[in-house]
Amino acid sequence: MTARTRKISLAVLAVLTLSACSTGVGASETSSAAGGAIELSVAEVCTKKSDPKCVSVKGENVVFPSAFEPAGVEDATAADGQGSNTVDVTLTKEGATALHALTEKAARANDSARLILKIGGEIQAVVTVMEPIDDGRVQIDFSPDLSAQEAIDLIHAG
Repeated sequence: MTARTRKISLAVLAVLTLSACSTGVGASETSSAAGGAIELSVAEVCTKKSDPKCVSVKGENVVFPSAFEPAGVEDATAADGQGSNTVDVTLTKEGATALHALTEKAARANDSARLILKIGGEIQAVVTVMEPIDDGRVQIDFSPDLSAQEAIDLIHAG
């Protein structure tokens, strides 16, 4: 992981049904998929009784976002030496711009907002953002239930 790459730890929030047609890439192999997308949004932190739209997502109470912004993916690759469920993601120029804007918004809000990541049509994580991400490169740790190749396939399908 380069100094400019940010790491985002994700926990799968729902059981994902994946195709049995996996390519079978092992932990020591790297696979890549060009293209695809992730979806991003910023949500306000809330308390259950404060807003009827307040939902609990992986232990975080947030006002469920009304819209998600697509962030195009240029490349997604299994991260070498980082575990069997870690993916290096490089966003397109437009995707990097969207990620920067949303991480800047979430970072400015301090503890009152979270970055929401949706991949493969499912919310994958609610992330506290400490600082904006400038370069459009992130390293994502997925739940142990999801291999790097399965995560890449989800990203590529986006």
